[in-house]
Amino acid sequence: MFETDMPENFEEMSDERKEFLLNWISENLRPIKTINLNHTSYGIKHWIDGEYFTNGEFKGAMLKAGYKVKDLNATNWHFNISERSPIILKRKS
Repeated sequence: MFETDMPENFEEMSDERKEFLLNWISENLRPIKTINLNHTSYGIKHWIDGEYFTNGEFKGAMLKAGYKVKDLNATNWHFNISERSPIILKRKS
């Protein structure tokens, strides 16, 4: 796994970037009980307009936000996110 894929990178970000990313997750994603295999951390991070985050930063934020992960050893993570999440519905329309 590359350095940029490490979830610990989230903790190294500025408080402002952490807050932005956690707010984006809260506003755009919704948790469900089961893991959604349709989207990965690498893909989802590209849905964020106006800011760039590494895969690791995004993965760390999702952990901080309380989301579950299918395989912590994978490079690109699958989370328990709903297909009814606002950002997914927006992208489908």
